[in-house]
Amino acid sequence: MMIKICAFYYFKPLSAADVAQLKGELELMAAHQSLRGLVLIGREGINYTISGPDSGIDAFEAWLTTRLEIENPHFKHSWAMKHPFNEFVVKIKTEIVTLGTPELVPSGKHGHISPREWHEKLRTGKAIVLDTRNDYEVEIGKFRNAIDLGIKEFREFPEKLAKSGISKDQEVLIYCTGGIRCEKAILEMKRQGYERVNQLDGGILAYLEQFPNSEFEGECFVFDYRVAVDQNLQPTRRYRFCTHCGQPSETTIDCALCGQKGIVCRHCIDAGINTCTKNCANHARLGHKSRRPHFQELRLRQR
Repeated sequence: MMIKICAFYYFKPLSAADVAQLKGELELMAAHQSLRGLVLIGREGINYTISGPDSGIDAFEAWLTTRLEIENPHFKHSWAMKHPFNEFVVKIKTEIVTLGTPELVPSGKHGHISPREWHEKLRTGKAIVLDTRNDYEVEIGKFRNAIDLGIKEFREFPEKLAKSGISKDQEVLIYCTGGIRCEKAILEMKRQGYERVNQLDGGILAYLEQFPNSEFEGECFVFDYRVAVDQNLQPTRRYRFCTHCGQPSETTIDCALCGQKGIVCRHCIDAGINTCTKNCANHARLGHKSRRPHFQELRLRQR
């Protein structure tokens, strides 16, 4: 059975009591529909990626639309052969996307443009395109000629933007994975004096639904066990998580300690890490000698 995956966010003022009650309802609904995933809720709204059977996702979406009185929700869907999550978790947060500015709460539409409008604007080449995601996300895929601010985590965006030198007279197009970071990024840009800003409604995921293999190059990082999705929104066959830092990588190394193969990102390799796991890295730090002969002898015995 194919697993349906849904990414969604919605900004709506909620009381502390609302948040606590909603948490219990979400957990109960997920149990009834055999859903897994991560849900962030707070006083400003809800943000989640969940997975489950087609009928279960549909039932969840119908319930949530009614429960939060959502008008014209934009649920972003993709498919996988297995769940990208192990369990269903609901976390209560101060911000459902962390910029470090809880006073900036999106309300209504702020410069949203559809994937088709975005596509047409990119074709003209007149606007600056700005990626609001973290550097490791940008590294495996981005829109052609997009500016990378070198962000390690989203809360760095205000400072990086202020130092970017991007003209405030120029039209700027901003984007992220599913749209939620841009909801806050555009408010921060307005606060810094940028007036000609538009954001991609639904983010990269919405764009790839309509325009695969076009202006977006590479793959799109997602925050679950799929690691990334390709141009057709299918789980990546190229990237896996670095066993040391959790960033996406396609580089395989032979462990300097045990000889086993492991996935290590270039940043860890540049830092001198050449082991297949954190356990081997710890043994290496303790000065333990290579265990390659032991593994080679073990393999010969197994034959």
